Amino acid sequence: EDTVTMTVTYAEYQPHMSSQDALKLTAAGAVQETGQVLAKELLVRLHTPELTLTLLGPAVVGQELPIQVVFQNPLPKALTGASLRMEGAGISCPKPLAL
Repeated sequence: EDTVTMTVTYAEYQPHMSSQDALKLTAAGAVQETGQVLAKELLVRLHTPELTLTLLGPAVVGQELPIQVVFQNPLPKALTGASLRMEGAGISCPKPLAL
């Protein structure tokens, strides 16, 4: 029995990411004495960061409600082309906000 540790950096897997936000890892090996081949796959779902919403004033019917949205980018590179969409009761269509 042996344990092997390998680190995969963001720079290595980022070019291969799709909209699925998951990595498929495959480990394979062979037993020299018998020629038996062993393989195992693991699907790893990446966690998306949380958004924190905070009301910045009182919620009064018929008045604007300022909301603070906090998001921390966990990636070692700047986000480009990001947007935030707010949806809720009384909003006839999602309101986009370019970041």
